[in-house]
Amino acid sequence: MYYLFYIPVGTEARVRGTPWGTVALAGLNLSAFLYFLTPGSEPDFYRFTLQPGSPSLLTSITSSFLHIGWLHLLSNLIYLGIFGPPIESRLGTVRYLAAYLCFAGLANLAQAAWMLAYTPELAAMPILGASGAVAGVMGLFLVRLYFVRLKFTAVTLLYFQGISRVNKIALPAVVAIALWFVLQAVYQLAQPVEGTAYVSHLAGLACGVALGFLMGLSGDGRLERRLIQGDRYAERGEWFAALGEYEGYLAKRPQDAEVMIRMARIHRVTHQSVASHRRFLDTIACRLRTRDLDGACDAFDEMKRLLGNVSIPGPHLLRIARSFEQRGRPSDASRAYESYGRHYPDASGSVTALLKCIDIERRVLNNPGRAQFVCQELLRRSIAPEQERLARERLRLVEEQLARQRGVAPGPSVATPAA
Repeated sequence: MYYLFYIPVGTEARVRGTPWGTVALAGLNLSAFLYFLTPGSEPDFYRFTLQPGSPSLLTSITSSFLHIGWLHLLSNLIYLGIFGPPIESRLGTVRYLAAYLCFAGLANLAQAAWMLAYTPELAAMPILGASGAVAGVMGLFLVRLYFVRLKFTAVTLLYFQGISRVNKIALPAVVAIALWFVLQAVYQLAQPVEGTAYVSHLAGLACGVALGFLMGLSGDGRLERRLIQGDRYAERGEWFAALGEYEGYLAKRPQDAEVMIRMARIHRVTHQSVASHRRFLDTIACRLRTRDLDGACDAFDEMKRLLGNVSIPGPHLLRIARSFEQRGRPSDASRAYESYGRHYPDASGSVTALLKCIDIERRVLNNPGRAQFVCQELLRRSIAPEQERLARERLRLVEEQLARQRGVAPGPSVATPAA
C-alpha cells in the first residue's frame, strides 16, 4: 500500500506583531471543543450547529466553532495558524476578525443551500467546523500574498516495503492553493465523502478571493512583492536591480522610511554619496513627521557613520539633539547640539545649543576640556551681552572643574575677543 501526505507547516510571509485575533479564534475553537466533551452538553451542542432544514445566520457562525473530533479540530487549527497570522498582520485584527466571521457564515450557509437543493435527504445532518472560514482566510491570502511560498512536509508511506520518507518542499501560494481548490472541486463532483463540507470549502475560498479584490488587497500584494524582490536583489548584490524595485515601491508608498534608508545604504555602496545623503534626509524628515524619534536618531547616526560630517536642516538637527538628550544619550546629544551651533551660527537657537553642549560635557560627561574649548569658541563670536555673561559664567565653572582635576588653583578666564 502506498500513501502520500502533504502537511502544510508554514509560509515565507513575515508576520508583524502578535496575531491576537488568530490566537483568540484558536482559543475559542479549542475551548468550545473541550466544553462539549463534558457529559450533558450534547443538547447545547446541537442547538449551536447549523441545521440545513432551518438555517440561520447566527447558527451558521456558531457552528464554525464546533468540531466532531480531535483530527477535525487540529486540521483546521493548523491551517488557521499558517494562513491567519500573515493576513491579520496586514489587515489589522478588527478587519481580520470581521472577515473571518463573514466567511464562516457565508460558507456554511452555502453548504446548507447545496444540501437542500441536491441532497435533501441529508437536510437533518448538522453542518459544523471552521473549514469554511479558514478557506476564506486562504482566499484572502491568495489575493494579498500570492507571491510567497508555502512550506510543506511530504510524508511517503510504503507499508509493504516497510519504507517511510519525510521530505520538505515549498510551492508558490498560487500553485498550492489552486491545487487545493481543484481537489475540493473534484471530490465534490466525482466522489463526495459524506460528512465533508466541500461546498463550504469552495464557497469560503471564493468569498475570500472576492473580498480580497474588493478591499484592494491585490494592489497591496503587488507592492509588497516589489519590496521582497528588491530585498532579494540586495542580498545577492544586484544593487541597481534592487534600486529599481524600491523606486517602484516608493512611487506608490512615498512615506515608507524603512525603504528610503535601504536605498540610502545602496546608494552609499554604489558610491552615489549625493543620492545617499538625500535619501537619509528624506528618511529623517519622514520619521520626525511620524514622531518616530528613535528611528530618526538611528538614521542620523547611520548617516554620520557612512557619509561623515554632512549637514541636515536646522530644525531637524535640533529635534534630534533634544531626542538624544531625552533618551539618555548625552554624548550624541552634545555632538548634535554642537553641530547645530556650528552649522547654523546665525540661527536664533545657535548660542543656546552651544550652551547646552557645554552643560552636557561639563555636568554629565565630566569632560571639562571639551566644554572649555566650546566656551572659548562661543566667546569669540559677536553675541548679545546676556548670552556672553552666560558663556563666561560657564567658562569660569569649567576652569574651576579643570583646576580641581589638576589639583591647582584656577586662573583668570581668558577668551579671544570677537573680531
